[in-house]
Amino acid sequence: TPTILIMTPVLMPVIKAAGIDPVYFGVLFIINNAIGLITPPVGTVLNVVAGVGKMKMDEVTRGVLPFMAAQFAVMFLMVFFPWLVTGPAKWFAS
Repeated sequence: TPTILIMTPVLMPVIKAAGIDPVYFGVLFIINNAIGLITPPVGTVLNVVAGVGKMKMDEVTRGVLPFMAAQFAVMFLMVFFPWLVTGPAKWFAS
């Protein structure tokens, strides 16, 4: 949440000046933040889960790898095929 609250007002004028769709930017920004929360060794969510579950960071990281792979795949698809995000957004706006 702090990343979103701090970075959105800073990045939004740059995004608009570059001509990037704000909805597209928002979706990519949130996916990037989600990836960052589970990426070792600094992933906040990984640290919390390891602490609460009294598990080693290695065990938690191994458990989260399939989810990380899925998030990277989704991010890859959205970067190379922007219409996956902007298309449905336009359908719902109509």
